[in-house]
Amino acid sequence: MEITMHEEHETPIRTRPDGSIDTAYYMARGRLARSEQAHRLARSLVPAARSQPDRSWLDRLMGLMRVPLRRNT
Repeated sequence: MEITMHEEHETPIRTRPDGSIDTAYYMARGRLARSEQAHRLARSLVPAARSQPDRSWLDRLMGLMRVPLRRNT
């Protein structure tokens, strides 16, 4: 199998005025792409909205730990 290098790019490489590659631009693009993918993943893990709101996690936690109070009589 022969591997060849392509000298032509579909889009030109963004450069700075001094001719070097604009790495800050490509790092920002990468961060944005990762952020969008992370948000897509997080949204896919959240269950569909319920018709009746669920108690918060803290309410559920405290509900499991409720202990009746004793009166000193």
